[in-house]
Amino acid sequence: MQRFNGWGVDGSSGFIRKEITVKRLSIIVLALSLVASIAGNLRGQSDFDYQKVTWLRWMDPYRNPITYQEYRDSRPFVGEFDARCIYSGSKGDTPICIVINALLRPAIETAFSQFISDLELEGYSLNVYTAINDGDETALKNILISEWNSRNIAGAILIGDLPVAWYEMTHPPEYGGNHVEFPIDLYFMDLDGRWLDRDTDGLYDGHGEGAGGMEADIWVGRFLAFNLTQHGASEIDMVNNYFDKNHSYRTGELRLTDKALAYIDNDWCMYGYEDDVALAYPVTDAVTDPYQTTREDYMQRVRESTDNQYENLLICSHSTPWAHYLYWGDGPYDYSLFHNYEIEQIDVQVLFYNLFACSNCRFVEQDDMGNWYIFQSTYGLLSLGSTKSGAMLCFDDYYGPLGNGLSFGEAFLWWCINNMESCYSPYSRVWFYGLVLLGDPTLRLSRFMSDHTGDANWDGTVDPADVVFLINYLFRGGTAPDPLRLGDVTGDCSVDAADVIYLINYLFRGGSAPETGCA
Repeated sequence: MQRFNGWGVDGSSGFIRKEITVKRLSIIVLALSLVASIAGNLRGQSDFDYQKVTWLRWMDPYRNPITYQEYRDSRPFVGEFDARCIYSGSKGDTPICIVINALLRPAIETAFSQFISDLELEGYSLNVYTAINDGDETALKNILISEWNSRNIAGAILIGDLPVAWYEMTHPPEYGGNHVEFPIDLYFMDLDGRWLDRDTDGLYDGHGEGAGGMEADIWVGRFLAFNLTQHGASEIDMVNNYFDKNHSYRTGELRLTDKALAYIDNDWCMYGYEDDVALAYPVTDAVTDPYQTTREDYMQRVRESTDNQYENLLICSHSTPWAHYLYWGDGPYDYSLFHNYEIEQIDVQVLFYNLFACSNCRFVEQDDMGNWYIFQSTYGLLSLGSTKSGAMLCFDDYYGPLGNGLSFGEAFLWWCINNMESCYSPYSRVWFYGLVLLGDPTLRLSRFMSDHTGDANWDGTVDPADVVFLINYLFRGGTAPDPLRLGDVTGDCSVDAADVIYLINYLFRGGSAPETGCA
């Protein structure tokens, strides 16, 4: 994408493509919602007056958000973006695009290759590009526009240090009247809108309709760990570990309980957000007592040693990129802090986060919590949050689709199409323009992830080759299924000759399908 007289050049065939995307998502969501409605499960806050909601505040009295110029001055940008397509696959039906930092990829090759294989087994058709962060967000967007126009991609995953688009606005007086600058991934999601930089200072300051409107066209997720420094962090080690967790989740090895925690601090405890979370997780524990939502209580509920096993967490708290400020009383300073470095220390036991927490996903800051939640050692796969003051509202358009089987990327895209400009009109942009997904948007709630038990050789099908694979493993010293549960077709938590017989009966004699393995 090139700037011309302050305006972005938009995609040429965007209107038709956007119409297709909206119609496709509409059909899926409306059909699934009808089923849920018949079942009596729609309980969200769709009629709630969001104008009543308390504004999120930046709480740190000593640090201010990094500015665009400070970001530019601190980065060793290279001279040329130099994007190259290094892989093109056509194994799936859903086209997506991956752009990965060219210097990071060789160091994570094995884990990244497993990630590509996993995505293809899930039905995605991939084009993978390498690139360098030269500070030019338009070059990165051009790749996405080309992929959207040529292949109608559903979404894009950005891995490592890649260009960032920045936006600036002045908040209205009722929101403090301050000037703010922040990263905006909506820029990469709306591929045919017009983006204005009226003062040519490098930050966008306007967004309008292009060839096909200004709604999001694709989902975008990014994960980057190069700016995480605590606990001896290494970008290579953390990204490798993330992919290992991702693979374990896809194969069913990494699982928590199918339930959520809605942890809602004083300023929002009366709004019933937990009912929206319940659209995705019928079992949702809500903590809304103003005298209960404290640092100590929060830590006790989410730490691994307590073993509550919440798959999903909504936390509503005044915050900064580095801490949650949880109120325990009525005074203006009656709060206690949960810090970013404590995520790893207590081994927070959650996989998916909605961080209604000021600037928690401001990924240009060092050691932001949104990234620490997903790059901690044991758990964490995806964070949704904001790069500025603000957060998601109109939650039902996010949790409803998740509860009906859509991926996190699809659910977020549906939310953006329906709410980005309208949920909190006329101040929607103040609330929502900083929203980002950190992590892998292709994931779904665990109950909607495929069960691959029986696919012992992990090639995407259960067939005679899996029988041969198990025989080689059990009797000839061959490679074990990875994870072992893929070979536990009897569901008795062990892999033995009984599993070979069971699989033969299933494949050749009309026997029962494989059980869910637990070995």
